[in-house]
Amino acid sequence: MKAGLLVLASILAGLLLCEAGLRIFTRFRPGSMPEPNPAAITPDKPLDLEGALPYINRMPAAPGTDRRWFTENPPPLPNRKPVSAEDEARSQDYQRRGLFGPQSFYVWNRSFVEATSCSPTSWFRNYPEKILVFDPPSGNNHPIYRFPPNATTASGLVTNQFGLRGPPLTLARPPNTVRIAFLGASTTVNNHNYPFSYPEHVVFWLNRFAETNRFDVRFEVLNAGREGINSEDIPPIVRYELLPLDPDLAVYYEGSNQFPAANRLISPSIPPRSNIDPRDPIVAHIVPKLLRAHLASANLLDQALNGFGSAGEPRKPLYRIVWPKSVDERNPNPDSPTLPLQLPVIVRDLDAIRASLAPLGGKLALCSFEWFTPQGIPLSPTRHQYIYQQLNTVLWPLRYADIRRLADFQNRVLRQYAASRKIPFVDVASSLPQDPNLFVDAIHMTDTGERVKAWIVFQQLAPLIRREIESGQLPRPAGSHSVPPPPALVASEMRLQCDQKPSGTIARVEDGLSLYRRSPASSDASIEAERPLKITTPAQRYAYAASFKINMPPALRGRVFVHLRARTVKGQIGVGVLDQSRNYFLIERSVPAAAEMTDIYFPVPSPDRADSLIVRNADPAGSRSELLIDSLELVTASESLQPAAGSAAHSNRRLPDRAGNARD
Repeated sequence: MKAGLLVLASILAGLLLCEAGLRIFTRFRPGSMPEPNPAAITPDKPLDLEGALPYINRMPAAPGTDRRWFTENPPPLPNRKPVSAEDEARSQDYQRRGLFGPQSFYVWNRSFVEATSCSPTSWFRNYPEKILVFDPPSGNNHPIYRFPPNATTASGLVTNQFGLRGPPLTLARPPNTVRIAFLGASTTVNNHNYPFSYPEHVVFWLNRFAETNRFDVRFEVLNAGREGINSEDIPPIVRYELLPLDPDLAVYYEGSNQFPAANRLISPSIPPRSNIDPRDPIVAHIVPKLLRAHLASANLLDQALNGFGSAGEPRKPLYRIVWPKSVDERNPNPDSPTLPLQLPVIVRDLDAIRASLAPLGGKLALCSFEWFTPQGIPLSPTRHQYIYQQLNTVLWPLRYADIRRLADFQNRVLRQYAASRKIPFVDVASSLPQDPNLFVDAIHMTDTGERVKAWIVFQQLAPLIRREIESGQLPRPAGSHSVPPPPALVASEMRLQCDQKPSGTIARVEDGLSLYRRSPASSDASIEAERPLKITTPAQRYAYAASFKINMPPALRGRVFVHLRARTVKGQIGVGVLDQSRNYFLIERSVPAAAEMTDIYFPVPSPDRADSLIVRNADPAGSRSELLIDSLELVTASESLQPAAGSAAHSNRRLPDRAGNARD
C-alpha cells in the first residue's frame, strides 16, 4: 500500500511539475488549441462593406481622418474603354488551352522567354506560336513581363499610358503633387475585376485627408504590382519604369511568391502536392474539452495525438523543421546570409530599391505580409475552398501552426530590416482581422478585404505623411532634381520555337566545357564513364544528376552557346546553365526521349554568371531518366539565332494600338 501510494504521489508530482513547466517555459496553455465554433462565421457569404464596418470602428483612427471615408469610392477611371472582340477572343483561346486568361495580353521579357521557353517547367507550354515581347533595359530576365499601356483588358484591368493599373498620369509630376508607388505582386495589383485596387483606395483617402486638413497637396497613385512576380522583378520595375515618373514614396507589400521555399526547411523532404486528396482525414480533438480547458499537459497530449495539426486541417505527414543554426528566430539579423524563405534575396532587392530611389529623394516604406492560417476557425467547404486548397497544396505538408510561425518570422525580418535602414514599417499583418470571409485564399482578399487592407495602410501612412508635409519635406519642388527618361514601351512579336541553331562563323571555346570535368550532383545519380557518357538521374522530378563545370573566358566575341550531342533514352531530361551564386537557372532546355543522337544548341544569357551545366530529371511521373552524351562544348557564333527556313523568329515592327498609332 505504501509503495503504491508513493508511486501515485510521484506520478502526481511529476505531472504537476510538467504542467508548471509547460505553462512557464513553453507556448502551451490550457485550451490553446481552440474548439471550432461553427457560429463564429457566416459560412457561405463574403463580407460586404456593412459587415466590415465593425472591424473599422474597432481600429484606432489617425488624427484628421474620418471612418466614414471607408465606404467612399474613388472617381470612375476615365481611361476605361470597351474590350475589343479580338482581345476577348484571345483571352478565351488562352483559357481553352488551360492557361491563365490575363496572360493573353502580357508583354513578355524577351530574355526571359529565350531562357525558359524550352525548359521542362516552362511557362510557355501550350502557348500560341506567337507572343508579344519587349527588350529589357536591364539586360536580364527581370521583370519577366509588363502590362500593355493604354489598355482595358478582357480580365477587367485598366492601364494608363505607362502600363500601370489606374488613372492616366502626366510624365512630369505636377506642382504640389505627391506620387506614391505601390510595389508588389498579385496582392498589390489585385484582382483585375475589382473596380479599384487597394493602392487606389489608399491614395483616394489621402486626398480626402489633405482636403480635410487643408494641406495644399494632391496625391497620385502608381500601382506597379503584377501577379506572379517576385522581389527580383521589382528593382528593375522601379529603376526603369517608375523613376521617370518621380515617385516620392514607394510602399512594398509582398511576401508570397518566395515563401514556398519554406519547404526546404522540412526534414525528411516532402514535396508539395498539386491537388487536394478528398480522402484526407481531418484533425479532430481526441482529449475531452474539459481537460484541455484546464490542463496545459492535456492540451499538449491532444496536439501530439493529432500530429500537432489544428482542428479542421487535414492530417499531415510527420516532419520536423530544421532551423538554420546561426539564425535567431525571435530576433533575426536581416543581413544574415543564412536566413530561410529566400529572405537574403529579398533583403538584397529591397536595398536595390532604396538605392534607386535615393538620388531622387524618394523613400521606401515596408509592409508586413499576411498569410491567413485558420487555426481553430472552421472553413466552409464552398466559400473557403481556395484558402483550404492553397494551404494544403502549395505549402504541403506544412501544418497551419508552422505556416503561421514562418509567416511571423518573415515579418520579424522585415520589421528588423526597416529598423536597421531607418525606414517606415507599415504593420498590415497584425492589424488585419482574422476573418476568412475577407479572404479569397490564404493571401488574396475579397474586394471588401482589399478595402480593409487599404484602410490599414492609409491609417499608418497618414501620420507619416502629415509629418513630412508639416516639416516641408513634401511636396518636393518641381525641377529640384533630374529624373531618367521614360521607358520605350515598344512591343514586338516573337515566335516560340525550340529548334533554333546558331549561324555564321561558329568557333569552339577551348576548355570552356568538357565531358571530363564533371561530378555527380546526387548520391542517387550514377555516371558511367564510357563513350557516350551515360547519366542516370534520381527518381524524384527536378532532382539534379550531374554537374559540368564551365570555364567562361572573359570578353568572348559573338553569342555564346552550349552544344551537346545527346539522346534521352528513358524518361525526360532537363539540361540548364546554373548561376550558382543565386541558385538560379540562366537557361534550361528539355530533352525528351528520342531514338537517335541529336545536336542540341542553346544560348547562354549573361555568360559572366554561368558557373555550371546541370543535368536533372524532368520526368513528370518521377521515374528515373537516362541520358547519353556523345560530346559537350561551348561555342560562339558570329550571328544571332536563326529560325527554320521560311520563318522569322522576331518581328521588330511596332504594333499599332486600337487607334492605329505606334504603341510607345
